[in-house]
Amino acid sequence: MRKAIHFKALINYFKTEKGGLVSPVSDGFRAFIKFPFELKSYIAVQTFNHTELIFPGDSVSIEVTLIDAEQFLEKLYEGMDFELIDNSGTIGAGIITEVM
Repeated sequence: MRKAIHFKALINYFKTEKGGLVSPVSDGFRAFIKFPFELKSYIAVQTFNHTELIFPGDSVSIEVTLIDAEQFLEKLYEGMDFELIDNSGTIGAGIITEVM
């Protein structure tokens, strides 16, 4: 069973030289999302509809499902920006284009 999509976003994955991804990632990639003015980071499962792999430096429209974010979902809005983070640091930046 597939989890509900919470929002669509346009994400710019930083190039490796800028601290971004080192290798491509595939559909279902999980990273942390940090929203402005929110103390907690959320795990985001990313769904890529138009490509199988995302490479460092790519900008792509994706669907995002947040894990354990029920209390935060009502705060999401179109135009809200966020950072995409993994163990190495900030790997990308995004903006919500549609709240589901």
